[in-house]
Amino acid sequence: MKLWQIVIGIVLFLLSSFVAEMAAAAGISIMFQGQDYAVDVTTKVLDVLAGSMLVWGVLDIKKKGRR
Repeated sequence: MKLWQIVIGIVLFLLSSFVAEMAAAAGISIMFQGQDYAVDVTTKVLDVLAGSMLVWGVLDIKKKGRR
């Protein structure tokens, strides 16, 4: 287990909606047919990143050297 990856993943899950709202307040927008999807896209990207950090932190797959 990589504890630092697990902690970063949990923090990203907890803060993803806050960071997305802050990005929208900063003026970042993704417009499609008159609807702003910046908050949704940012939240999804951060959630996927957090999930992958958690999975790779728990699995902790290491290459084994050849002898």
